[in-house]
Amino acid sequence: VGGRYSDDWHVAHMKNPRSLVPESIMPGYPFLAKTPLKYDDIAAHLAANRTVGVPYTDAMIAKAVSDVRTQTDPDSDDGNAFMARYPKAQQRDFDANPKMVSELDALIAYMQMLGTLVDFSGYKADSPENRR
Repeated sequence: VGGRYSDDWHVAHMKNPRSLVPESIMPGYPFLAKTPLKYDDIAAHLAANRTVGVPYTDAMIAKAVSDVRTQTDPDSDDGNAFMARYPKAQQRDFDANPKMVSELDALIAYMQMLGTLVDFSGYKADSPENRR
Protein backbone atom coordinates (compact mmCIF):
# COMPACT_ATOMS: atom_id res chain seq x y z
CA VAL A 1 0.00 0.00 0.00
CA GLY A 2 2.86 2.37 0.83
CA GLY A 3 3.06 5.13 -1.74
CA ARG A 4 0.47 3.64 -4.06
CA TYR A 5 -2.15 6.26 -3.22
CA SER A 6 -1.75 9.87 -2.12
CA ASP A 7 -2.44 11.06 1.41
CA ASP A 8 -5.47 12.96 0.06
CA TRP A 9 -6.81 9.73 -1.43
CA HIS A 10 -6.45 7.97 1.93
CA VAL A 11 -8.19 10.85 3.74
CA ALA A 12 -11.14 10.74 1.33
CA HIS A 13 -11.26 6.94 1.43
CA MET A 14 -11.30 6.81 5.22
CA LYS A 15 -14.06 9.41 5.43
CA ASN A 16 -16.28 7.90 2.71
CA PRO A 17 -14.86 4.82 0.95
CA ARG A 18 -17.62 4.70 -1.66
CA SER A 19 -16.74 8.19 -2.89
CA LEU A 20 -13.62 6.62 -4.43
CA VAL A 21 -14.52 2.95 -4.72
CA PRO A 22 -18.28 2.72 -5.39
CA GLU A 23 -18.42 -1.05 -4.80
CA SER A 24 -16.63 -0.83 -1.45
CA ILE A 25 -18.29 -2.41 1.57
CA MET A 26 -15.82 -0.79 3.95
CA PRO A 27 -17.48 1.52 6.47
CA GLY A 28 -16.32 5.10 6.72
CA TYR A 29 -14.10 6.22 9.57
CA PRO A 30 -14.61 10.01 9.52
CA PHE A 31 -14.11 10.22 13.28
CA LEU A 32 -10.40 9.38 12.89
CA ALA A 33 -9.76 12.86 11.49
CA LYS A 34 -11.40 14.45 14.54
CA THR A 35 -9.84 12.20 17.17
CA PRO A 36 -6.57 13.42 18.68
CA LEU A 37 -3.91 10.74 18.76
CA LYS A 38 -3.04 9.65 22.31
CA TYR A 39 0.71 9.33 22.35
CA ASP A 40 1.83 10.61 25.75
CA ASP A 41 2.88 7.06 26.69
CA ILE A 42 4.54 6.16 23.37
CA ALA A 43 8.01 5.99 24.95
CA ALA A 44 6.83 3.18 27.23
CA HIS A 45 5.53 1.29 24.19
CA LEU A 46 8.87 1.63 22.41
CA ALA A 47 10.72 0.50 25.54
CA ALA A 48 8.45 -2.54 25.84
CA ASN A 49 9.02 -3.41 22.19
CA ARG A 50 12.76 -3.12 22.70
CA THR A 51 12.60 -5.81 25.41
CA VAL A 52 11.27 -8.25 22.79
CA GLY A 53 13.90 -7.41 20.20
CA VAL A 54 12.74 -4.35 18.30
CA PRO A 55 15.91 -2.29 17.80
CA TYR A 56 14.80 1.03 19.33
CA THR A 57 17.71 3.13 20.59
CA ASP A 58 17.80 5.15 23.80
CA ALA A 59 17.49 8.31 21.68
CA MET A 60 14.40 6.98 19.89
CA ILE A 61 12.75 6.20 23.21
CA ALA A 62 13.76 9.53 24.79
CA LYS A 63 12.45 11.53 21.81
CA ALA A 64 9.38 9.38 21.11
CA VAL A 65 6.72 11.90 22.14
CA SER A 66 8.31 14.82 20.30
CA ASP A 67 9.02 12.58 17.28
CA VAL A 68 5.29 11.98 16.84
CA ARG A 69 4.74 15.73 16.55
CA THR A 70 7.83 16.18 14.38
CA GLN A 71 6.75 13.47 11.92
CA THR A 72 3.52 15.33 11.18
CA ASP A 73 5.14 18.79 10.99
CA PRO A 74 7.38 19.28 7.96
CA ASP A 75 8.49 22.66 9.35
CA SER A 76 9.64 21.26 12.70
CA ASP A 77 12.99 22.44 14.02
CA ASP A 78 13.80 18.82 14.94
CA GLY A 79 13.14 17.43 11.44
CA ASN A 80 16.77 16.65 10.60
CA ALA A 81 17.37 14.86 13.90
CA PHE A 82 14.11 12.93 13.43
CA MET A 83 15.18 11.81 9.96
CA ALA A 84 18.58 10.80 11.36
CA ARG A 85 16.82 8.55 13.88
CA TYR A 86 14.38 7.22 11.28
CA PRO A 87 16.09 7.58 7.89
CA LYS A 88 13.30 5.91 5.91
CA ALA A 89 10.43 7.69 7.67
CA GLN A 90 8.14 10.12 5.93
CA GLN A 91 7.61 13.54 7.46
CA ARG A 92 4.55 15.60 6.57
CA ASP A 93 1.02 16.47 7.66
CA PHE A 94 -0.68 13.28 6.52
CA ASP A 95 -4.32 14.31 7.02
CA ALA A 96 -4.00 17.98 5.92
CA ASN A 97 -4.97 19.29 9.36
CA PRO A 98 -1.91 20.92 10.94
CA LYS A 99 -3.87 21.91 14.06
CA MET A 100 -3.56 18.49 15.67
CA VAL A 101 -1.99 15.06 15.37
CA SER A 102 -5.00 12.84 14.71
CA GLU A 103 -5.60 9.12 14.64
CA LEU A 104 -5.95 9.57 10.88
CA ASP A 105 -2.44 11.06 10.69
CA ALA A 106 -1.10 7.94 12.42
CA LEU A 107 -3.05 5.52 10.24
CA ILE A 108 -2.05 7.18 6.97
CA ALA A 109 1.59 7.44 8.07
CA TYR A 110 1.50 3.71 8.85
CA MET A 111 -0.20 2.77 5.57
CA GLN A 112 2.23 4.88 3.54
CA MET A 113 5.13 2.86 5.02
CA LEU A 114 3.63 -0.60 4.43
CA GLY A 115 5.87 -2.59 2.14
CA THR A 116 8.43 0.19 1.72
CA LEU A 117 11.01 -1.31 4.08
CA VAL A 118 11.01 -4.75 2.47
CA ASP A 119 14.04 -5.83 0.45
CA PHE A 120 12.67 -7.76 -2.51
CA SER A 121 16.06 -8.16 -4.20
CA GLY A 122 16.50 -11.70 -2.87
CA TYR A 123 12.97 -12.83 -3.72
CA LYS A 124 12.75 -15.27 -6.62
CA ALA A 125 9.15 -15.51 -7.80
CA ASP A 126 9.85 -18.55 -9.98
CA SER A 127 11.64 -20.61 -7.34
CA PRO A 128 9.72 -23.75 -6.27
CA GLU A 129 9.29 -22.66 -2.65
CA ASN A 130 7.49 -19.49 -3.77
CA ARG A 131 5.05 -21.15 -6.16
CA ARG A 132 1.51 -21.81 -5.07
